[in-house]
Amino acid sequence: MREKRVNSDIPFLPQEIIRNVLKRLPAKTLIRFQCVCREWRNLFRTKSFIADHLGHSNNQNPGLLFQCFDGGDPLNLHCLDSEMQVWEFPKSPLHDYLKPDKIVGSYNGLLCVQINDPHVSPHPLLVWNPSIREVRLVPAINFHQDYEDYNIGFGFSPIINDYKIVIACNSQCYTEISAVQVYSLISGSWREVQFSLNCTECLSDESVTVNGIMFWLGSKRVGKDTDDDEVQIVSFDLANEVFTSIATPKLHLWTRLTVYEEKLAIVSCMTNSELSVVDLWVMEEGVHTSGEIWSWTKRYTSNPYPCWLYPQTIWRNEIVCTADIENKPTAVLFNPTTKRIKKHVIMKCDCGPDILNYVESLVPVGGMKSLQIFSMASTHS
Repeated sequence: MREKRVNSDIPFLPQEIIRNVLKRLPAKTLIRFQCVCREWRNLFRTKSFIADHLGHSNNQNPGLLFQCFDGGDPLNLHCLDSEMQVWEFPKSPLHDYLKPDKIVGSYNGLLCVQINDPHVSPHPLLVWNPSIREVRLVPAINFHQDYEDYNIGFGFSPIINDYKIVIACNSQCYTEISAVQVYSLISGSWREVQFSLNCTECLSDESVTVNGIMFWLGSKRVGKDTDDDEVQIVSFDLANEVFTSIATPKLHLWTRLTVYEEKLAIVSCMTNSELSVVDLWVMEEGVHTSGEIWSWTKRYTSNPYPCWLYPQTIWRNEIVCTADIENKPTAVLFNPTTKRIKKHVIMKCDCGPDILNYVESLVPVGGMKSLQIFSMASTHS
């Protein structure tokens, strides 16, 4: 075996140190660095490096993505980074051709985008990684009938290492789920899944995925009057594709599912006149004396805040709510540990923005680069 010699006059760093440095860089920088050498280009495409880079980004550089509906660009996106700087997000692929309408899910740097097509229901979807400018158009669904009311979830299962889109369609009376379709990024196809809960449900628009399980806020009909409906959570295991219902604690009117310390959590706001109180509930898993597998613990209650608040998410272990303060859309951040409260003006916007957690990543979607898609769209236009 030939001995590899290193010239002492040439600066040298072990590969482990180089890799440790590279994983700390933004994804867009790494894309530019692909031209440095073939070894780096191949490294950035390995599953292990993509996972290491994603783990570091999630811990050190998480962002908040704001979607502002101002009557102009439907995807008027801005991002608040970990240094509390707001920057304009790049335009989505096929922006001028397919009219992307709404971000319906964000996970590990991938965005699930709904396309505005009034002639198709559910609306077409695409999966987009803005950092690597890669996008996949999701095939249309063939339902047995038309549905006007449906809910979309997007998440990831580490067990099967697959991203999935879940669409639950409600019947015409909007009181029960009558059809569920699941799209797998690995298989590239839809399949129908049986909804087997012995109760009627109405799912909320937003979903959240924790450790491979997708959750929605739902309702259970317990009487003839809709005022008697009980709020509960509908869960869907992305690996074995099984639905479960979970009871909730007593919640206020404004409620949002989120993630806290890698557990399912609920942020609930009570508003009385011009004061708001924010509660944080965290779900604990384990068999309890009541026989239930899950239990809820209230981890935080804020002091009354002099403004009408809307719960959004948890970011960097802080509760994020939005408010209209002096006619400016503002993010109000509550820290459950230090009890500190911070405010940050988002941007000029006619109405309040939707807020999503976002992180830059190298995760591929198995699609085409944006430039390729623009070329195809121009050819067929």
